[in-house]
Amino acid sequence: MRTPQRKSLAPMAMAVLVMVAVAFGAPNVEAQTQYIPYFGKNQIRYDHFDWHTYQTEHFEIYYYPEIEPHLERIAGYAESAYQHVSSELKHDLSMKLPLILFSTSSEFWQQNVVPGAAQEGVGAFAEPGRYRIVMPIDEPPDLLYRLIVHELTHQFQFDIIPTGLIRRNMPLWTMEGMSDYMTGYWRPLDLMTVRDAAVSDIVPKMSEMEDYGGFSNPRLIYNLGHAAFEFMESKWGKEGVRAYVFALRRSVIGGSDDAYEEAFQVTPEEWDQQFDRYLKERFKPFRDKERPADYGRDLAPDPRKGRFSNVLSIEPSPSGDLIAGMTGNGRDREYDIVLISAKDGSIIRNLTAGFDQSMGFEYLATPGGRWNSVPWMSWSPQGDRLAYFVRTEKDRSLIVQNVISKKVEIRIPLNTIDAPESPDFSPDGRLIAFSGMRDSDSDIFTINLDTKEVVNLTKDPFANYAPTWAADGRSLVYLVRVSGNEKIFRMDANGGNKTQLTFGTHDESGAQFMDANTLVFASTAVNPAEPIDPEVARNGQVYNLWTLDLKTNELKQYTDALAGNVSPVVLRDGANSKLAFVTYFKGEYGLHVLERKDEITKVASADFGSPGPIVDFQAPLSHTLVADNKKKKGKFEKLFLEGRPPVALGVTSGGDVFGGTQVVFTDVLGDQQFNLFVSSVSQYRTMSFTWVNMEKRLQWALQGYNTTQFYYGQLENVFYDPIYSSLIDRDLATATRTMQGGTMFGIYPFNRYRRIEVYGGFNRYKESFNDPVLEQISAEYQQEQFGRPLFNNGSMIPFGAAFVQETTVFREFGPLSGSTMRLAYEVAPKIGDSLARQTLDGDARKYFRLGATGLLALRARGFKSWGDNPDYTYFGGNSELRGYEYLQFVGQNAFFTNAEVRFPLIDAMATPIGVLGGVRATLFAGLGGAHFEGTPFKVFTRTASIERPIVNFNEDQTPVYGAPVLISGNRLVDARASYGISLSTFALGFPVHFDWSWKTLMNKDWEDIVFAREGGSEAFRKVKFSLWIGYDW
Repeated sequence: MRTPQRKSLAPMAMAVLVMVAVAFGAPNVEAQTQYIPYFGKNQIRYDHFDWHTYQTEHFEIYYYPEIEPHLERIAGYAESAYQHVSSELKHDLSMKLPLILFSTSSEFWQQNVVPGAAQEGVGAFAEPGRYRIVMPIDEPPDLLYRLIVHELTHQFQFDIIPTGLIRRNMPLWTMEGMSDYMTGYWRPLDLMTVRDAAVSDIVPKMSEMEDYGGFSNPRLIYNLGHAAFEFMESKWGKEGVRAYVFALRRSVIGGSDDAYEEAFQVTPEEWDQQFDRYLKERFKPFRDKERPADYGRDLAPDPRKGRFSNVLSIEPSPSGDLIAGMTGNGRDREYDIVLISAKDGSIIRNLTAGFDQSMGFEYLATPGGRWNSVPWMSWSPQGDRLAYFVRTEKDRSLIVQNVISKKVEIRIPLNTIDAPESPDFSPDGRLIAFSGMRDSDSDIFTINLDTKEVVNLTKDPFANYAPTWAADGRSLVYLVRVSGNEKIFRMDANGGNKTQLTFGTHDESGAQFMDANTLVFASTAVNPAEPIDPEVARNGQVYNLWTLDLKTNELKQYTDALAGNVSPVVLRDGANSKLAFVTYFKGEYGLHVLERKDEITKVASADFGSPGPIVDFQAPLSHTLVADNKKKKGKFEKLFLEGRPPVALGVTSGGDVFGGTQVVFTDVLGDQQFNLFVSSVSQYRTMSFTWVNMEKRLQWALQGYNTTQFYYGQLENVFYDPIYSSLIDRDLATATRTMQGGTMFGIYPFNRYRRIEVYGGFNRYKESFNDPVLEQISAEYQQEQFGRPLFNNGSMIPFGAAFVQETTVFREFGPLSGSTMRLAYEVAPKIGDSLARQTLDGDARKYFRLGATGLLALRARGFKSWGDNPDYTYFGGNSELRGYEYLQFVGQNAFFTNAEVRFPLIDAMATPIGVLGGVRATLFAGLGGAHFEGTPFKVFTRTASIERPIVNFNEDQTPVYGAPVLISGNRLVDARASYGISLSTFALGFPVHFDWSWKTLMNKDWEDIVFAREGGSEAFRKVKFSLWIGYDW
């Protein structure tokens, strides 16, 4: 997806809100109820950018010195794009658009405008809130211009059809299809998907389409949308396109019920029917072309029989017995590389089984817009190793994996090359050739596997891709984008004697050597000697299998596909050889093998043209730089409100309502943020104001805060004399902790998964019971028993550090696999009359996947504080220790552990109000406890003892004891445990939990003693039902 939009920020974006409070604000200002109790992975700024701005008529371009050599042409592209889109829509924007440029994709991924929006497969994005376009400039000139047109069209859409809190969003096919339509250009692989959909009769009802429509190919909706706008133009003209856009504006903002009726005077159903007929008629000439079934059995994995579906790219073993295939793993939602039998299609081995991060990388890298028209992998000449690229941190790394042991034998980070792709082993196995970006130019490189030396072979301004070694190792063939098309070139192994081999205004794919003198590749060429209708040619651009004889320059065509055949490779079988290739039909990629047969077409290479001058792409408008329009960007220049404030809603298991929001002001680049965070649990509020500086890897901030948290101090023998225990209920025992102060903090990420947090500051403490009488009684009792009050009142100067790790793999319901932990230490030294203490706080979780979406979740939390004025924590209820009262446990020393088995019951529910989230079940068990220093605390015992239960209290509150009882067997003494079952679902976007809990001390006789006054074990173990809203840990 090239253009992600900002989605509703509630509730998941609330994770950012809470993480700002937790990670940046130290323990002092975290939201009391952790609505989203995760620590989060790191967004890392690996590079420091020296930002400048340049003004044109319609744009404010943000760039840094490395981009300046390209600034003039990109300004020309941008202004040309503006004139094109504006004239097509007859609409002008009232403001200059911020165009934020990055030199390469890896630098683009570091943007802070919309953290996480830039990722693999996203070439650029348009942000609707402040009309920002964010993009790298590493595409070839013609494709870069079209990318600007695409993103700029989105900004016109946002201006014409404003989005808002209560307005409906535009359909995805409308947004993306219109943007591609405005480029006036079809990539062959995109046109392939529409041609296939039309002829194989899988065109959906576009008027009812939402998101991606359930198709496995996410590009299909973009491309059907593109075709839909061409249909509008063909039937109603460009004025019809404009009429639809402005009718959609009225429909989206609520002024009109139907854009189709208003723009075209047809119902949505009639429009769908007409569009379907249009596509069938448009692609009718291709109806009788070859389909994958004509090539024999599909060797691709069958998704009905396993977790794998589609084969996107292939690479044969030297023996021809096996094919390495990149395939989609529906269970893991990742790509995997599997070894497939070339004979029967059976899967022999998954080389990348499990989640990618377990292998030391984030994901398998893909070639972006070139997709499977270029190779993705390479098999070593010895047949024992496979090379491919992966994403690791900022850059990609070359992986060489043993296919027998599955061990990664070589891992080479390519820190000086951006977006490397298409590795190819040299015949001696010492070198790997590949394509990659350097200084925003795509070149062909080699790397020595022994010395790690990287050599640039091409060093030219053209976009070079897909290198392949000749069998003698003395030359390579590769693709070059020239005059708007991909053509095959050849060069010596040292980069000399570059020679163009194919010609014409069509595209070739990456080539492979069938023998020393023959290349096989996919091409969109058609026989130049046969006349072809211009419309058929425009709707064709079909990739078919071709060969080129390097001695005679004779070209032969071997397939005539309906959709397209790509990624051809040679399966060698002694003196014979077959061609394996990737097909496309009914929205799925398949794998087929073709015996060499008589060619369909035979032509001379010269029939398509001959070497001539290469025409550089020129945008419609040129631009001359004006030096006075350049200036250095100010740090706090043009601050504005960042989007709609998110809203979070939660309910504790004690019935307390939690709410929170955050107002963010940021600069254009998102590097400087000012956050106003407000949350409330019951009537107790937390407010903080934070300045966060994220322009470098070391992020730091200043924060001021005022927070009041509550808990239940129903703790006899500690907070008050036990003679009052029968008189003090939970409401009376409500206590608060109010903190006011400021903190300076920093975060340094070691990698995506681990970071160190440090902070220091000043705050004022005030802790007390809400009831003034109880407060006075408790203060006297604490002074008498402990020599000082346990409640802290005064000032403190804390310093702290925390190590955080988050490798969790998430799904929409929460964690699925991985682990997370936070280990923190805080010290507040004695300075004058300030409070003094030290605190250790640790929280560790581990998730073991069970099946597709089930898991075993384990958690251990520990807390200890000591010194003159120790801190204490409070917990209980929600998912911390289910079955007990909310915040029931209080202590300077505390722990709890949880074990939960979580699994799905119902994937989705159809209700009268629509489809609601599925239902998941949790079998849980927990154990925990808390105590204050100087008070006895024993978790567990098995020693027999004689105990007397307290059965009542006299009028003077002295206890009345029952008869002595011998207690034996295992039992919890001061700790508490529970177990039970929970059902959870999403309602209106919020996670709702229904818990049935049973408390236990693991010994009924002991429970009869401890809870004699409350009804003994029977009452203690009575099932408790709780409802709460929030995310599971």
